[in-house]
Amino acid sequence: MFEHAKLSIKYSVDGTKKVFSADNDDVTVKKDFKNGLFNLYVETKKPISIENIALTVNYNFTGGTVFFGNGHQSWTDTREYVKADKMRDLGAVGKDGSKFQFWQRLCGMNGSSLFKKNETSPLGPIFINAGDYRYARYTNRRGYFHSISYTYVKENGEYTLIGSLNEKNGYTVIYADMPENRISVEKDLEGVVIDGAYHVFSLLVKKGGYDEIFDAYFGKMGAEPRAKKILKGYTSWYNYYQDISEEIILRDLDALTAKSNKFNTFQIDDGYQTAVGDWLSVDGKKFPNGMKTIADAIHKKGLKAGLWLAPLGAQLGSKVLAEHPEWFIKNEKGENLVMGPNWGGFCGLNFYLPEVREHIKHFFDVVLNEWGYDLVKLDFLYAASVIPLCGKSRAENMYDAINFIRECVGEKEILGCGVPIIPCVNKVEYMRIGADMGLSWSQFIFGMTTHREDVNTRGAIHNGLNRRHLNGRVFLNDPDVFLLRGYNIGLKFSQRKLIATLIKLTGGVLFTSDDVNRYGEEQNKTLEYMLSDAKIKIRSVDFKNNSYTVRYTENGEDKTLKFSLFNGAVKRTPEKAK
Repeated sequence: MFEHAKLSIKYSVDGTKKVFSADNDDVTVKKDFKNGLFNLYVETKKPISIENIALTVNYNFTGGTVFFGNGHQSWTDTREYVKADKMRDLGAVGKDGSKFQFWQRLCGMNGSSLFKKNETSPLGPIFINAGDYRYARYTNRRGYFHSISYTYVKENGEYTLIGSLNEKNGYTVIYADMPENRISVEKDLEGVVIDGAYHVFSLLVKKGGYDEIFDAYFGKMGAEPRAKKILKGYTSWYNYYQDISEEIILRDLDALTAKSNKFNTFQIDDGYQTAVGDWLSVDGKKFPNGMKTIADAIHKKGLKAGLWLAPLGAQLGSKVLAEHPEWFIKNEKGENLVMGPNWGGFCGLNFYLPEVREHIKHFFDVVLNEWGYDLVKLDFLYAASVIPLCGKSRAENMYDAINFIRECVGEKEILGCGVPIIPCVNKVEYMRIGADMGLSWSQFIFGMTTHREDVNTRGAIHNGLNRRHLNGRVFLNDPDVFLLRGYNIGLKFSQRKLIATLIKLTGGVLFTSDDVNRYGEEQNKTLEYMLSDAKIKIRSVDFKNNSYTVRYTENGEDKTLKFSLFNGAVKRTPEKAK
């Protein structure tokens, strides 16, 4: 596919901007394409900075051609697109600070610490940092899409995969410009100075069936799941959010273990600490006996103990940020870069600093070895690669961060979240692959107008189905929680049951946040199914007219699940086993 691709390089050398057209006194290029592998190397005579490098090929997109758009990180919406679709961007609110302030006031959002009264803040420094908005192009026009690291094009049931095998040097962005009938592949090398030989692209092009192309891609990458046992358990977030306590946790732990002996994991989420970033400062009013007591109680019940952290972040107002502002990533003005609006705004630790590395190693050592937790859910990890650091690309920063975290955690287990996918290959046991589930079916309009990473039930369903190829092949997928309770939730039971079924079909992490002691007969029946050891194989997934058709085999029986993404209405049709 790329042997005859048009190559474009925009670069700077000695302070002068240039455009590459053929080997010159600054740059020479070498291409190699065989056995489905395309490699492109450059060699520079003097140091250069790449502003843009792109390979472009013609491709005849028909109205029925499907393009897979893999999102930047765990939460970023990931789905298949056709020519008539649009890819969301930051949205009207996400591009306009004054509109964000309006929504803050309307929704009562906790963002007062970010901006002074009547101060207009551009949303760029806030929502832009969660996604690929700093390095990928958006048009907000029909037929223009992009995918991060890998993609496939589907025509008449046949797949053509294009996948990067060298993401460490820079994120690869694959664009489908359907109206222009072209595909282009670009590499984010902002912050990198190339001096000498440099391997820019290593791309696998593979045709075949769905499983065939992903077996080939992740096989070439050397991907090997670090865990094989499905997690079945509990996380506190989607019922209580930060309003947890020792009493609530121990009550739900007792209820969980009394309900079934098939649970194996119990995780405490955000809310045990006095501030995000101050991980060893436990809220004494909520947890008067400390977090080791909780881990011990979980272990006595025979379960694995999990704890949530965002190890690379600290909220505004935290002790660590107040005492060590020099530890945090700076913007171009030398100010602490706000990574997102969560908790009224949070900043990212510069893990390249020796004192920061010691700080992170210390709290991991306490959590894992003194408190005794077996698994850590590590969230908001994207903060490591928002802007290029230390003369490295964003992707290299992310790889360095994940490698460092893996070193800190050792043989204990990691559930990655809010993090780019490919840098985590062979480094984490479990991976969140979608946005947070909401407590209603429809997404709140605020999220629809800000960014692609917001809380979104339908988006989580999209991601769970469209990243199913990762489950058991790369890590065990966490499609997020199933919630069966009938209180403080806006989902109908039929919708809750559908979500649970989809999580069962696509996930290797099966968590609820419910007090299962309050379940009725139908809820108990669904829970029993969720905890069963069913053998499931998804045969195909099709999305058309805002409806999904999922064909799968469960315990030797072929089944079909059809449902509307608009409202969750289900029509299940059993098939004759083949």
